[in-house]
Amino acid sequence: MSSPNPPTTAGQIDLPKTLDHSHATALRPLIEALRGQPVSLNAQGCNHLGGAGAELLLAAHAEWADADIPFAVQNMSEKFVAGVSCLGLQQTALFQEGV
Repeated sequence: MSSPNPPTTAGQIDLPKTLDHSHATALRPLIEALRGQPVSLNAQGCNHLGGAGAELLLAAHAEWADADIPFAVQNMSEKFVAGVSCLGLQQTALFQEGV
């Protein structure tokens, strides 16, 4: 299992190619390390969004929203957007940019 890429710039993380349970577990501490600052997740290279990955992103987004701090998923690949739709999440604020 490969782990997600480390943040490339302050507050930016490239999502792994596959965002399933094992990769979500590895991604969680990277996101938590950015608590209190704006976060931008690059989904350009992410070709699979599983339920655990979506749950992590939604929970983090809710936490950042409660603190009124920007949290965004950007550059969503077509396969990432398809995963969002398959999970029925296309109406959530976090994923509306690319859907």
